[in-house]
Amino acid sequence: MTFIVSDECQQLGLRAGAIIFRNLRITATDSRLRAEIAHEVEAIRGRFPEPSAVRSTPGVVRFQELLRRVGVNPRREQPSVERLLTFALKRGDLPAVNSLVDAYNLVSVRSLCSLGAHDLDRIALPVSLRLLTGQESFTPLGRDAPLPAIAGEYGYVDAEDRVLCRLDILQADFSKVTTETTNVLLIVEGTAEHPPDLLRQVVADVIESVTRHCGGLTEVVAFPG
Repeated sequence: MTFIVSDECQQLGLRAGAIIFRNLRITATDSRLRAEIAHEVEAIRGRFPEPSAVRSTPGVVRFQELLRRVGVNPRREQPSVERLLTFALKRGDLPAVNSLVDAYNLVSVRSLCSLGAHDLDRIALPVSLRLLTGQESFTPLGRDAPLPAIAGEYGYVDAEDRVLCRLDILQADFSKVTTETTNVLLIVEGTAEHPPDLLRQVVADVIESVTRHCGGLTEVVAFPG
């Protein structure tokens, strides 16, 4: 098995799947992708007149409810989808990271699903979505010192008990995707309220977007469901 979702996380209401991309060419984001993002941001600003409209949209509310179920206040720690949409409203753009991250962030704001990617050559398979015990190793993105893993929260953990992503909020530094990355494990996360057909469409959409902007070969190792 490459990717596992625990029964506890299924019962909590999480639905997640994973795709492996190989032989990618990850670069600075080009003008074509930035134009796609600009067009989508205009649609977001037309759909959501203010941040409170983002917070109350059903797709965001579902992720907020999941955070509350594990003791996290979503007003202090926003779900990833809410953060991206709020960024778009306030900045008139989405974060510019690289061609891979920007391509899947675009799919995320269109679908209201949470997406994240990890350098496949830096992690140990299988990756599991499970409730954390508090004993895992976790060094967040942009830091060089670990933080305590919080027992009872959910997270993505590799075979060496390293947290790749805390909740759907904070990714680890060691598995981050850079322009040196060529192979990636990309995770698509929704909730029990997201229709299965929608989740499968998100998988198809992110494969199309990533391969168009980064090339590569793909393998779906688990559909969300």
